[in-house]
Amino acid sequence: MLMDSMDDIIDNFFQKKITELNDYNEHIDDPTDLVKIVAELTDRMEEVQDLSSKKQLKEYYLTDLPKNMVVFPDELLAIHEVLLDFYQFLQENNYLAIDDYKELLFFMQKNKHTFIKRMDDKQFWSQEKRTRMENLDQEMMDSMPPEVNDLFQSLSNIFQEENSKEQKDNIIDFPFDNSQKLENVAPYAIQLRIDLIGFKPPIWRRVLVPFDYTLADLHEVIQTCFEWEDAHLHQFIIGRMYYEPAGMDFDDFGEFFTEDTSSITVGEVFEQFKSIHYVYDFGDDWEHKIKFEANIPFTKLPKDKGALSNVKAEQLPICLTGRQGAPLEDSAGEDEFSSFDINKINAQLTDS
Repeated sequence: MLMDSMDDIIDNFFQKKITELNDYNEHIDDPTDLVKIVAELTDRMEEVQDLSSKKQLKEYYLTDLPKNMVVFPDELLAIHEVLLDFYQFLQENNYLAIDDYKELLFFMQKNKHTFIKRMDDKQFWSQEKRTRMENLDQEMMDSMPPEVNDLFQSLSNIFQEENSKEQKDNIIDFPFDNSQKLENVAPYAIQLRIDLIGFKPPIWRRVLVPFDYTLADLHEVIQTCFEWEDAHLHQFIIGRMYYEPAGMDFDDFGEFFTEDTSSITVGEVFEQFKSIHYVYDFGDDWEHKIKFEANIPFTKLPKDKGALSNVKAEQLPICLTGRQGAPLEDSAGEDEFSSFDINKINAQLTDS
């Protein structure tokens, strides 16, 4: 019989593991899903009064989660890791014997690839999950004009050619110093994916910007793509540096140091970093993750016919695609969202 209730155990787990759990914000759109995952598992444990039940873990990990939970591919490892952390917590706090812990740990590591495969196997999904995933995909497709799909396909072909060439040349992407490589193809565009953290379905934009744009310029692109109104303070977080507009006069935060957003270009940033963060409105605290995807020489921008598939350097920046409308300005917690209109966004980017 457990001395503590399952609710107490869950509360204790999330309090003690808050640092580790914060790291999952990088990999999962809605961290509250991790709470739900642990809560559902402990509901099973409470019924059998046995934290060491491999039968319950097996059924949940290899059947129920893959069959019913709607997640995206980059979230799978976060789910696996939070379950590992939970069982480690149980052992460290004497809720679980060391031998039982080792057996469960071995089971999860041994079956990790089965879990990932089933999570991505449409044939294994329940009809409800299949329908929900199809609806999410259709929503994204419906939000994009046909010419955007043509453009994205053209860019995908370019990326595949570049990746194939780099693999032949045995070039490692990250960490990297690609200044010499870029000298041979400059000037170039940088493709970025910008995610607004904490939403499901995810809210994101994919953009092309010139290599010589500063972070101040990128700020304007983000404001336009998410239809923010630039009415609040903002900040880029890059490694151990904060980049802020001149005149913000924020004090340094401990070991972190501040620089002006106009002092560094996007090209310089993504020569060294694979992803950075951008925070807008320190009240509502809209946090965006900006991920590097590709360098594209201006000479290799798509030249097919079509409004958006014939991209020229002078048309940059441009929003290639995205998903879902963003929350309205000053609407935290109110569930008010704009509609995602890529034509409107690109018209505003052209005018800016």
